[in-house]
Amino acid sequence: MDMSATVLIDRTAPEVFDYVCEIRNDANWRTGVVEAAMTSSEPMGVGSTGFDRGVARGKTVESGWRVTEFVAGSVARWDLVTGPYKGTGGYICEEAGGRTKFTLEADVRMGGFLALLGPLVAIIGRRQNRKDVEKLKAILES
Repeated sequence: MDMSATVLIDRTAPEVFDYVCEIRNDANWRTGVVEAAMTSSEPMGVGSTGFDRGVARGKTVESGWRVTEFVAGSVARWDLVTGPYKGTGGYICEEAGGRTKFTLEADVRMGGFLALLGPLVAIIGRRQNRKDVEKLKAILES
């Protein structure tokens, strides 16, 4: 289920990229994230690992990820490797006329009976990710 969201931010691509790739900042702009950290040595690159811990439906949920693609200043993509969901994600920063086109990529697969809820989860996820990228924009432009 593609739940990606895009926003234009009045900052340079490297500024946006540096902020979102400082994983501890996830708790500032990602809804439900209460803690995020690298579990491998920094700086981030292909093979780096980390986690996001959040609250969903009143329960603590932790997802671990591994970076599969990294281009400093513009692209970070990862696979979800632990947790309740399987899928991929990424942060893409592209120059756009003095601004940055930022895309939060999210493609999540749910197994078992939860797969039946896929279309509803996709709608909710896209809506939430749109709110999150708007919050990121507000933080970086303030």
